[in-house]
Amino acid sequence: MVPYDDIETLKERSAQDLRAAEVLIENDDELLEHIGFNLQQYIEKKMKVHLQENGIDYPKTHDLVILLELFPQKNVNEDDETFAYILSRFAVEMRYGKRSIPPMDGQQMLERAKKFAKLIETLWEDL
Repeated sequence: MVPYDDIETLKERSAQDLRAAEVLIENDDELLEHIGFNLQQYIEKKMKVHLQENGIDYPKTHDLVILLELFPQKNVNEDDETFAYILSRFAVEMRYGKRSIPPMDGQQMLERAKKFAKLIETLWEDL
């Protein structure tokens, strides 16, 4: 487990990552690797904020699937796990190694990332 990052810094940077993805989509929706990377960073930081706020230790990782396993699993379905896997690939694999095109365009990735972020925000409700 790693020492926690500052929550406010994570929140600020998460918002910046989301905005960066939106700007890329507005200007060139075909920059999928860069859009995906920024959306992965947006979700990763959001997840780490919620884990910290709920007192959950997490490992130093960019893998959203590993982080998702630390959340309560109510309302998490196979599509959510698949999306976490797809975005995780942008953190390292697509950025520095093997390249493959995701099964959606930039706008679709953005909409799905926002939906995933809302899911993350609700997983501790009613526990």
